Amino acid sequence: MIGLIAATLTSLSHRDLAAKLESWGSEALETIRRDFLLPGNKSLYAESFTPSKPLDTIAFNWSCGVWLSALNSAAEIDDKYKPWLKEFAAATRGYWNTEPPVPGYDELPGPKKPDRYYDDNEWMVMALAETSLRLKDRKYREWAQGALDYALSGEDAKLGGGLYWRERDKASKNTCSNAPGAAACLAVYRLHRDRRLLAKAADLYAWTKRTLRDPSDYLMWDNVNLGGKIERTKWSYNTALMIRSACELFTLTRNRGYRVDAIAMTKASLRKWLVDGKLADEGRFAHLLVEAWTYVKPATKQDLIPWPEIAGALEYLHEHTRTAEGYYPSRWNAPLPPQGTRVELLDQAAFARACFVTAKALR
Repeated sequence: MIGLIAATLTSLSHRDLAAKLESWGSEALETIRRDFLLPGNKSLYAESFTPSKPLDTIAFNWSCGVWLSALNSAAEIDDKYKPWLKEFAAATRGYWNTEPPVPGYDELPGPKKPDRYYDDNEWMVMALAETSLRLKDRKYREWAQGALDYALSGEDAKLGGGLYWRERDKASKNTCSNAPGAAACLAVYRLHRDRRLLAKAADLYAWTKRTLRDPSDYLMWDNVNLGGKIERTKWSYNTALMIRSACELFTLTRNRGYRVDAIAMTKASLRKWLVDGKLADEGRFAHLLVEAWTYVKPATKQDLIPWPEIAGALEYLHEHTRTAEGYYPSRWNAPLPPQGTRVELLDQAAFARACFVTAKALR
């Protein structure tokens, strides 16, 4: 069946295929808006939804960052989504916690005792930097800068540098806080060209590569604790943000080492996570790998990414794992979940974002 899908998609022009992907992304957005929006809650969304059950949990900040990024992509192709984007960007300020030592986005809206994550703030940096471009409003750039200031406050000299993962539990320094930390610096750098951010991005990239990259396959391990023990699980988003950062750093500095890294990590990531026509990871991670792949050709001038095959992997999700209610599973190479399964905002928004960025790569 996967081969049949791929053959069908290959017969379409890239423009027609992009239009199909955009329609799937818009369909996912409409479903999220229909079923996850919390009534009477200032445009906030639920973390999860179970058909036939009431909504009762507000989305975590990680989910908000992905949903905001999906809305950014939608607003790029259709102005009708700009009011949704503006409305939700404003609603996320309810997560902003001003408690010292540095204000930042909290895991849930306040007022509450802070439980802030450095990586959650980095996803918001990148999404808000995009929002500032999409809506042409400087305040979102300022919000992005504030979240970046918080994220960078998570660095100290232990283990030779690097950012912690969680403010309240400084037990580990993770790829998921350092690789997107570099990407977040670059996202804000592109808005106002503060060369200190370019230098900080290079510094975070170098620390992460030195500390957490597996030299045997160029893929990223998960974290290192303060005792120096490495947790060697490999999630696709960790390598993804290193690919994205390497591509951007090469484009901005012309240091060929970044290009070499980007090509090596891209090839390794395709071998690891594009398996039998499917994306073999959790969607909440895999959508960031798909997005990172869009940076590869513009930076390296090498045509490494088989975009029709990526579209086929998304087609598999749309045609074979989407429930009757219109929801996607957490894992992108899993079978159809049972009817009535609890689903999460994070996974639905991740699918939408992946469709939109793939469509853009195909155009």
